[in-house]
Amino acid sequence: MHLVKACLILLLITTHFTQAQTQPIKACIDDHPPYQVLEPSPSGVHIDALRVLATVLNKEITFIKSPNFARCVAFLESGEVDVIAGLSPTTPRKQFAFFAPFKTADQLRVISKKQIRVTKYEDLYGKIIGVARGESYFPRFDKDTSLDKISIQNARVGFSLLLKDRIDILMVSPEKFASLSKEQDLSTLWISPISLDKARAKETFFGFSKKHKLNMSNAELIRIVDKAYEAGAFKPIY
Repeated sequence: MHLVKACLILLLITTHFTQAQTQPIKACIDDHPPYQVLEPSPSGVHIDALRVLATVLNKEITFIKSPNFARCVAFLESGEVDVIAGLSPTTPRKQFAFFAPFKTADQLRVISKKQIRVTKYEDLYGKIIGVARGESYFPRFDKDTSLDKISIQNARVGFSLLLKDRIDILMVSPEKFASLSKEQDLSTLWISPISLDKARAKETFFGFSKKHKLNMSNAELIRIVDKAYEAGAFKPIY
């Protein structure tokens, strides 16, 4: 598998080897385990995908570390960075970013204390819901101003607040829940049976700044990334 993927990436970059490599691609990353882990060195599925992205674009990559995802989005809007992995397309974001997929989207689950059972969307009303700064979940939820949402720095902080009864609900992927379960005891928490997947995007995207400095057009950038995605270049090797 390693040899096959290496050959695939080599084939993709051979087509684009003339692209100038003088300007590195700058990617903003925050602590978002298991997808992005900052220390001791950047790692995780999204980090690996960003490295593959740099390879298929024939660029060196520079990681800009951020304390939270919202700061990364602000950097993308200003053009301080070129790309973010895992940025969901929304109408406001489309004003300053464009998008290309790199993997199938993960599932989303509602996590709560075991006495709170969410089986339908309406069960979210009257609950205090932790929402990670800068994160988009799904359109109905994101636009619903009648829900009691509070901003949290990230899911790790959210779980701490949930365990202390400071919030009632948190929404994360099963992979994130499993990863953070290794750091703290989450056995008192409950994964509600509600299904949110039909309301969400089917793919996870790179978000590129419209002010990027990659010396290629937006259309060409999308074409190269789409080709790599369809060829399976971003699939993780286990």
